[in-house]
Amino acid sequence: MVRFIGSLALGAAMLVGAGSAGAQTYMDMKGTWTGTGEAIVDGPSAHHLPTDASKPAATYRLRHQTFTYKIEGQDGRRFWGSISSEHVTERLIGSLSANGKAVYMAGLRGLLDGEVIDADMIQMCYREASPTLAVVGCNEMKRQK
Repeated sequence: MVRFIGSLALGAAMLVGAGSAGAQTYMDMKGTWTGTGEAIVDGPSAHHLPTDASKPAATYRLRHQTFTYKIEGQDGRRFWGSISSEHVTERLIGSLSANGKAVYMAGLRGLLDGEVIDADMIQMCYREASPTLAVVGCNEMKRQK
């Protein structure tokens, strides 16, 4: 009987330990993040207007554009807010990967994938494609203090 109670207590302790070991804390994404990125654009984009300053590259345009992410809320690894450029602001949703090292976001027009560098810097790449438009751009976003 004593051996049974000891085994039961050990099993319960292992279950409690396993539950807390599985609990993940994620980086706090809330705040304002800014960065200037480099993009290549084919066609008219809401963030990269055809009249914006650019450098020609065959039939494409090479652009530098400053973006701001305002992350207003977070629940675990999921977060939400907005992305804006000088031309447009749109809603933004995202999630951190299970290990907290990768960042995945979606706006109304395209997808962003990135990597956590540290608590105040993420590297992000944006992709957007449609029959009349293609954009790929990458930048480092720094959290504003």
